[in-house]
Amino acid sequence: MADIFHEVEEDLRRDQAAAIWKKYGNVIIGAALVLVLAVAAQWGWSEYSTRKQLQASADFLRAAATGDLKQREAELAPVVADGGIYGVLARFRLAETAIEAGDKDKARGILGEIAKEQSADKPLRDLAAIQAALLELDGGKPEAAADLVKDLTKEGEGYRLSALEITGLAALAAGDKDKAKASFEAVKKAAEQDAAPGTGFAQRADQLLDRLGN
Repeated sequence: MADIFHEVEEDLRRDQAAAIWKKYGNVIIGAALVLVLAVAAQWGWSEYSTRKQLQASADFLRAAATGDLKQREAELAPVVADGGIYGVLARFRLAETAIEAGDKDKARGILGEIAKEQSADKPLRDLAAIQAALLELDGGKPEAAADLVKDLTKEGEGYRLSALEITGLAALAAGDKDKAKASFEAVKKAAEQDAAPGTGFAQRADQLLDRLGN
């Protein structure tokens, strides 16, 4: 008797499967094809993206290593136009090239643009702000320098020590000794909190505080 029930169940399963396939077979085949195509497309895009990244890396490294300044600028231009991480790195190299050529204003402009570009990674934006601020100090514009790094002086910021030091130097250049002293004391305190009291930041802060004390 058990065998009969088993055979009946098997027949019912086959009948149900046949009915489902007859009704939804085209849908199932279509879904399977879509899945296969999606996987193939994802793999193809991944391969394309990898090749493109490798090519961008090679283009950047070749252009960045070019000795002639004008030729370097020309070779970096298409890397910048392609965008992405290597486009940003190429712009840093263009800023360095401008400095080498004696055009600090151009370098400040390039770095200032990177610092404001939200699509760039934050560490790169922050580094650009620090470098641009140093150029502003060098160009006799302490207020502009301090403004560039004001958001980087907060706790937890990766370039906090640099930002505090630049803030102090900007205040000193502007003749505000009290603000300069407070900034350099903040540098010392931040260095101690970061377990880096013996770094160049702390040492320079001590030297500047000694000078301000006289």
